[in-house]
Amino acid sequence: MAFPETTWTVLAEATLNGEEGGQAALAEICEKYCEPVDAAIRFRGVPEDQVQDLRQDFFVFLMKGSFFRRADPKLGKFRSFLLHALRNFLIDESRRATAAKRGGKLQRVELFEESAFLEEDGLRFDLAWAQSLYSAVLASVKKEVVAKRGEQGWEILRGFLTGAGAGMSYVELAEKLACTEGGAKTEVSRLRAKFREKLRYEVKQIVSAPHEIDEELTYLRSVMSKMWGTSNE
Repeated sequence: MAFPETTWTVLAEATLNGEEGGQAALAEICEKYCEPVDAAIRFRGVPEDQVQDLRQDFFVFLMKGSFFRRADPKLGKFRSFLLHALRNFLIDESRRATAAKRGGKLQRVELFEESAFLEEDGLRFDLAWAQSLYSAVLASVKKEVVAKRGEQGWEILRGFLTGAGAGMSYVELAEKLACTEGGAKTEVSRLRAKFREKLRYEVKQIVSAPHEIDEELTYLRSVMSKMWGTSNE
């Protein structure tokens, strides 16, 4: 069975001048990576009022230049490819700004080649990526819960998903949901399974082969652990 369409296969077929469907796919990809890209740009000392414009310039540059078409999944994970492209773009942008005697949009360009800086830069990008991915999945699960139990039901159940509800027993949860204790346990179990399913689906979109899914999920959990001090499984 062929591996389902992923970010890599979409990029191989779509450019800014391509079909309408391809443009829509690229727009969705760019939207998903807005936060990580913004985090990486800020880390270079770019003023906040310039971050969004620079990020938009970056994505337009990638699409107009058919840069995505040259992407090769054999080179590594998509987010690594994107971060590498962003680093090169920012260096070129700074050089162009300096050459035009506009003062330069970016600062600390000399640090781009220092390993310690690159490591911190990559970590910040991955933290923002993990946060964005987690938030998207959480929002998707919330939508389903709200449709079934309303906003109040979501506020009650979300703690069992995020860990914030660790102090509530299943007996208390059952009372709030007006169900049996067994029913409450089943509800939480299904909620967590749904979250894992959706998270796995999202990760599947950014890897190039099935065996990489579990590797990426493990890395995602490690990033979240650094972010919140918990595995967030």
